[in-house]
Amino acid sequence: MFFVNFLDKYFSNRQVAIILMLVTVISFPTMDVMAKYLSQTQPPLQVVWARYTGQFVLIFLIFFSRLGDVARTRQPLLQLARSVALFGGTLFFFTSLSYMQIGKVAAIFQVAPVIITLMAVLFLRETIGVRRIISLVGGFVGAMIIIQPSGDFLNLSAFLPMLAATCYASYSVLTRLVKPGESANTTLFYTAGFGAVVSSIILPFIWQTPQSSFEVLLMASMSLFGGLGHYCVIQALMRVEATEIAPMNYLTMVFAMLWGFLFFAEIPNAATLSGAALIVASGLYLWRRTQHTSQIAEK
Repeated sequence: MFFVNFLDKYFSNRQVAIILMLVTVISFPTMDVMAKYLSQTQPPLQVVWARYTGQFVLIFLIFFSRLGDVARTRQPLLQLARSVALFGGTLFFFTSLSYMQIGKVAAIFQVAPVIITLMAVLFLRETIGVRRIISLVGGFVGAMIIIQPSGDFLNLSAFLPMLAATCYASYSVLTRLVKPGESANTTLFYTAGFGAVVSSIILPFIWQTPQSSFEVLLMASMSLFGGLGHYCVIQALMRVEATEIAPMNYLTMVFAMLWGFLFFAEIPNAATLSGAALIVASGLYLWRRTQHTSQIAEK
């Protein structure tokens, strides 16, 4: 990609990674704005279909000349499990946009790093201390402040971003099991391919014809922003450790709230802002503790 080559020529690896992550945290909320707009007239699964199929076609065209190498994997079941988890996360996330503000959905979704830590303890046998336990509790409390659970259906629908975050956390934990040498392009191929195939099978039963050419344009553009975001993340992680750029993921929530205000006149309430602050504080503390533990292990 010309843009990445240009950055590599004039900036350090760390600076390039930061710029790429800025592109990422803008791209994903932009895609979510399109998904929210489309979900007002189309079933969420149809919006998911547009997101995955467009990206898969793009990946197929880019890697067509070496498709055999890209599709080759030594861990097919693990790739399948990761694809299922990410597909579920996308479906729950897009469905929640039908009921909630973009900023609120993005804020609740930021509990994902906390869930990742909890899953790592349960399934990867990682150990955590009292301080991390407190941060885990803080993250969940922050999510509950935003959700404000009750018996009302619309309030219960606020748990959809939590389900999306849980699916994404599962995807991330499964990623840790991938053996060294498995190409990132292979991962992109299978995650996009699985979503495209499954949603295409279901599509005839839920299809709603787009009401305008503008909606068709949005459906096509979603995959471009989603693909760009994933590409920039992969390129950033090729230059620096994941822990170096992890805190930048929280900017996604900032842009989500900004886009929500600009395009849908959504204004986050006090509960959303306070809960989001608690989730971010918990996530940043977990990140800092992880870095501290890694530094001790290297000494």
